[in-house]
Amino acid sequence: MLCKIADLFVEISEAGGIAPRCVNYMADCAVDVDIIIDKELYKPERWKGLSYEQAVYMDSGLIFYAELLKFGGMMLHASAVELDGKAYLFSGPSGMGKSTHARLWQQSFPGARVFNDDKPALRKLDGVWYAYGTPWCGKDGININLKVPLEGICFLRRGEKNEIRRLSPLEAASAIISQTLRRFSSTKGLALMTDTVDSLTRDIPVFELRCRPDTEAAIMSYKALNKSSREVKNEDKK
Repeated sequence: MLCKIADLFVEISEAGGIAPRCVNYMADCAVDVDIIIDKELYKPERWKGLSYEQAVYMDSGLIFYAELLKFGGMMLHASAVELDGKAYLFSGPSGMGKSTHARLWQQSFPGARVFNDDKPALRKLDGVWYAYGTPWCGKDGININLKVPLEGICFLRRGEKNEIRRLSPLEAASAIISQTLRRFSSTKGLALMTDTVDSLTRDIPVFELRCRPDTEAAIMSYKALNKSSREVKNEDKK
């Protein structure tokens, strides 16, 4: 099964029922394959408590991510929203309200749409960071095959009032690493991940939003992410 994901041609084994998640990414052309996800690499025994299909979903995602690092990319545990041709990512530990905050954006801003609700891919191409929809999109299966310039990332925390602050590069890197793949079979994989995170945090504004689940929080995050992105772009022009 040949797919095009994050501008890469990916051969994915259909074992375990992964095919239905890949329908919108199918490619029908003769090309050199960038990434091969071989069913021989699946290890369902390590996913205790999951069905075989669930284990294959997890393993195929891990294999894709490990290979994506070789192409200057990574995946982030996040909900990805597209608005006016720009991508905004909301991340944080499970249960922190990423999906809720993404839905608040849809309620607050006409045209906003969630294009991945679990693991969007990120890649830097020709100096620009892009967020992509992927077949690894969580239990609700929310994903659209999109490629959108990344405007900013926001890490969510629960709070009694809405307040937002930009993270330092060190804080941003720590937050991103906490919500991405951290176990590698070699030091090379770890080095690729840290280099990618370093590049991402230098180019893209990253915030922490302590918030209530209301539209005021959505508006606050939108204003902060847009203002900071403009400042970064203006600084790059100097």
